[in-house]
Amino acid sequence: MNAVESASNSSTLNATNWLNRNFRWLAILPLLFFLARLVDYVYRAKTPEQVLWSCHISNLMMAAGIFFRVPGLIRISAFWQILGLPPWVIDMFNSGITPISVFTHLGGCTVAMLALWVVRSRRGSWLPSLVYFVILQQVTRLVTEPGPYTNVNVAHFAYGGMKDWFASYWTYWLANTALTAVVLWLMDWTLAKIFPPRES
Repeated sequence: MNAVESASNSSTLNATNWLNRNFRWLAILPLLFFLARLVDYVYRAKTPEQVLWSCHISNLMMAAGIFFRVPGLIRISAFWQILGLPPWVIDMFNSGITPISVFTHLGGCTVAMLALWVVRSRRGSWLPSLVYFVILQQVTRLVTEPGPYTNVNVAHFAYGGMKDWFASYWTYWLANTALTAVVLWLMDWTLAKIFPPRES
């Protein structure tokens, strides 16, 4: 190992040790992201059901996972912070960008990557991540009314123009859930390569 590699490894180790020591403080950020969205939806927009979107609930889950040091919660939350980023970008092109949306989505994804750097990834995390979303989706379906602005977590009908592709909502649900499972599995494999378990 040359001097440059040694210095690089030393810097990485120092950064990791610092983040490990101060890890619990990181929980403040996703908690603030969630609370900001809660206030925005409840008091400004008067659409409290919007806070049930998986990206917002995942910020709350991330805060709990980091504060109580529960790696499983962190990994599940990280999956949905990352997976929710592309749809958010598409929606921003259609509806416009707001500062609070940037903080909650880009900020949430950044915290997710930092948290995974600490707890590392674990193969098989895709399955509890899928179960989490299916449960959240069905809870959302129970507590919200179907409408053009209340199809939170696509709990009532297919997303966008996909409504014309399927004979019924449950046909769409099966296809969407199967596709989500495949994407989560691919993410599971990729994140395990990026954040493998540290050598003891």
